[in-house]
Amino acid sequence: MTFKAQLFAIAGMMGLFLGLVRGQPVLSLLSLSSLLWLLTEWVLFSWHVRFQFPKVELHRFVNGERDANRSLWAERWIEVRIRMANELLLYGVTLDVEDVIPENLERIAFSPINLTEDVSTEASAERKKNKGRRPESRSWLVRGVQRFMNDRDDCPANEVRLGLGSEHREWRYSARVRAAGNVVFPGFRVMFQSTHQLFRIERFVKAEQSFRALPTFVGAGEYRSLTKNSNVIPRHGVHRLLRSGMGSELLELKEYADGDPFKSIAWKVSAKRDQWMTRQYESEVPARVQFIVDGSSTSRIGGFGFRLLDQMTFVAASIARMAINAGDPVGGVLMDERGIRRMPPMSGEKGFQLLLRSLGDFSVNPCPPPSPYQTRMLDAAWALLNQRYPELLDLKVNHFPFSIFPVTPGSRTRRRQRFLVAGALAEIYGLSVREHAAMIHDDPAFARRLQDLLNNSGIPWIAPLLQPLDRSDREPIERMANLGKCILSAIGHARDNEVIVVMSDLLNCVSILEFVLPAVKLAITKHHRISFVCPTSTFLRPSGRVAVDFSRENSAEELLMVAEQARLRIQAEQLQRELHRCGASLSLSGEKNAIHLIMSELDSIKSGHGRLQGNLR
Repeated sequence: MTFKAQLFAIAGMMGLFLGLVRGQPVLSLLSLSSLLWLLTEWVLFSWHVRFQFPKVELHRFVNGERDANRSLWAERWIEVRIRMANELLLYGVTLDVEDVIPENLERIAFSPINLTEDVSTEASAERKKNKGRRPESRSWLVRGVQRFMNDRDDCPANEVRLGLGSEHREWRYSARVRAAGNVVFPGFRVMFQSTHQLFRIERFVKAEQSFRALPTFVGAGEYRSLTKNSNVIPRHGVHRLLRSGMGSELLELKEYADGDPFKSIAWKVSAKRDQWMTRQYESEVPARVQFIVDGSSTSRIGGFGFRLLDQMTFVAASIARMAINAGDPVGGVLMDERGIRRMPPMSGEKGFQLLLRSLGDFSVNPCPPPSPYQTRMLDAAWALLNQRYPELLDLKVNHFPFSIFPVTPGSRTRRRQRFLVAGALAEIYGLSVREHAAMIHDDPAFARRLQDLLNNSGIPWIAPLLQPLDRSDREPIERMANLGKCILSAIGHARDNEVIVVMSDLLNCVSILEFVLPAVKLAITKHHRISFVCPTSTFLRPSGRVAVDFSRENSAEELLMVAEQARLRIQAEQLQRELHRCGASLSLSGEKNAIHLIMSELDSIKSGHGRLQGNLR
């Protein structure tokens, strides 16, 4: 019963009482009629809840497929359809469905689908033609839901509210995948409500579907080589990685042997030397590429699509695409708090798909370390339980005992929320009475259960305030030490003249590069090319000195952007100076210039000339 129904019942009871006391039969009959009408509405609503609500069955189709064992692409559009599987006899009630979408999705558009339309190709073409027009026949309920969706500004971004009308049993909305990782649809939040909004019941229907989101990449046609072919003989220790084959360039002349092709005989040379001589043509040996991706906690800060890791996976996938198209094997090392995972060099379309899947799984945020209890953690768990387990927060099931203390309204509300959340957690995880009581009175035990609930629901919880990184902090030192070990491991598994691409957040660790520089010097000594790709928080390369125009009023965002660019520029110059001494190249941000730099290094290895070491791009 809603608050509106409670006021209506109180008014009817007061009218009936006054009519009986004062001897006014008209008032008594009107009040009694309103109470009987309210009772009839309650009986009808209870019948729908008892017999119609269990029959609700919803199916979700992502890009026309219901199968969840499929892959999506980052920064691309998807179409989601929700279909009512069965027909419900709804009289006097409405059914609202909220599709809870994950954080990695950005909802764009929503529209219902009329089932009376033909689903043939001609009808689909006609719908596309009249896409911008408003349909003439619509039920009043769907018009109200559309108006509600258009006018409501505080509608959550991770919810899609749908209304069930007399003509529409299927809905469709478009969304965009923000970044690589996983996309998990938990289910639907279904609400039965009477026509006059007197009675309402909410439940969560689980319909979990999980998809792997693969990173996006730059097409092979968008790359242009930056190196110039040269015929100069390379220095000692560096070769062009050529072998005999059926290429177009002459490699050497040798004496004829049984089995050599007859068309390769050099007739003029054979006539001069008076013996059979054959030509050997050169064929390039594929140059391997190894990339090292540092997925530490600093690279995962921010929302999906705004993390530093998203730039790294974009560059890694683009390099893999272009190198594999050129016939060069690509391998990698993925490093984060979960450990170090090595991917062997792979080639071909199958190998490229395996690399993308590995990068997609690596982009999933790991479970954060245990955090102390905070009120924000309780607020996040309260909102999640209201969305997915509304029946466990019902006061008829989850009782809150009466107490005088605390007296203040704010503290009393927090106490009530903690009691209800503890009861819901005890029911979800099947805890004993002792563990249930411990969550109410022990903050660490309660925080541990709250964090488990949020992590299992796809909302990894970390403390909102992060400690600043300085030289006294052991985390960046350990990260740089592990990065140096990964480079040494890549050198140990490398062959002659390979390209090693290191993707890490080094701008905040310029002062502790001594853990990485020895490994870089060893790679250069073994004639490998090593390049560093450092993403920036602004997704842009640090520009030169930016002058602030004080003649006009500058906003706080503009001043903050100028200060951030100046800070990044200073750190980039220091990082470039340290890496230039070792002979490594550096590219800042996840732009296409970084991809062009790596591919130019690969071309330099194949030709044996034109080192781009020490360049800043």
